[in-house]
Amino acid sequence: MRFFNIVIIFIFMAMLMLPLIFVDLSQDRVSVQENRMLANFPKLADLKHNYGKFIHDFDAWFKDSIGFREQLLKLYNISGINSWYSGVQYKEGKYVYLVGENGHHYYAGENGYLIQRYQGEKLFPDEQLSSMANKLEEVKVYLDNKGIPFIIMFCALKEEIYPEFYPKAIKRSPEPIPLDVITAYIQEHAGIDTFNIRQVLLAEKNNYLLYYKNSFEDFHYTEIGAFFAYRELMKHINVYFPEITPYELEDIEISYDNEGIPDVSLKTKPAYKKLDASFFDDVEVGRPFSWENAAYENTNTNLPVILFFSDSFSGFIYSDLEKKYIKQFIASHFGKAIFIHITNFIRFQEYVEKYNPDIVVFEAMDIINAPHIFNLIPELTVPPPPPHYARC
Repeated sequence: MRFFNIVIIFIFMAMLMLPLIFVDLSQDRVSVQENRMLANFPKLADLKHNYGKFIHDFDAWFKDSIGFREQLLKLYNISGINSWYSGVQYKEGKYVYLVGENGHHYYAGENGYLIQRYQGEKLFPDEQLSSMANKLEEVKVYLDNKGIPFIIMFCALKEEIYPEFYPKAIKRSPEPIPLDVITAYIQEHAGIDTFNIRQVLLAEKNNYLLYYKNSFEDFHYTEIGAFFAYRELMKHINVYFPEITPYELEDIEISYDNEGIPDVSLKTKPAYKKLDASFFDDVEVGRPFSWENAAYENTNTNLPVILFFSDSFSGFIYSDLEKKYIKQFIASHFGKAIFIHITNFIRFQEYVEKYNPDIVVFEAMDIINAPHIFNLIPELTVPPPPPHYARC
């Protein structure tokens, strides 16, 4: 009996000690079982300046980091006690998804940073946002002096349009959401024609399926979602080029696949052709996303030229998958429509000098990366102002 008691005590002590020995010290972790970001280790500076906050944050970190936590949660979930959670997390290759209500999937982003964005957490400090606005203002001044309008367009994530299907275990940020906050900040501090497409998509969400339900395309809108994004963009382009007539719903064909995903095409034959990739051979252009670098030439070469810095929300071709998104519409309105991936925006001055555009558009879904991109722009050589601003 004495030996049996010693064994029980040993097992009990091991159960207490092993989780402490195997505490997870890594940062930016996502809980597979709970669909949420786990707490990071608190700032040591708080020990001196805010002792109460340090204790609170340390307690949250310790509870989230104790060894074998995920394994114990799996056992807990198997028991059915935790079945009220709306979804679980899974990985498909390097992409992390969340399973929400009614089978809807949501992209979580690397290290779950899009979960943080959904929760309304501050993803970069004020000084970084201020630096981004200052750099953008420099870009605007440079383009103003050449008489070239500059437009910034931010796209929206699926959870910003369909939050009702997002996993209920993850609490949504209050209004205004980060997308709207950053859009307003650039409008106010950089004085640039800046907008996002959230409101126009919210107005149409009950009429059309604007985002994919549960494919690897979860973080992109559908072709009809892209059409409404294009329509919103054209309101801003028309300020400078009122002679361009945007397409209406009656100008497009909407077809659906067997899963109800809408495809969109123009009823009229396109009046443009896609140029060969060699179009970019005489400029320095990074090609990590070469399928998103594209140039189109209209049959009417007297139309204005647009230089478009964009990500995959403007359209892409990857393997045998093509998403036209807004490229097909923009290419129909301009003599040349040049699309270059936003990671190359640091060399925008080179492209402006080379292609002599009549308007420049910057489109991005991931505003989180925007400060990094803008802050890499080198010192600009500002040209003398033109005699008049012809497009006003």
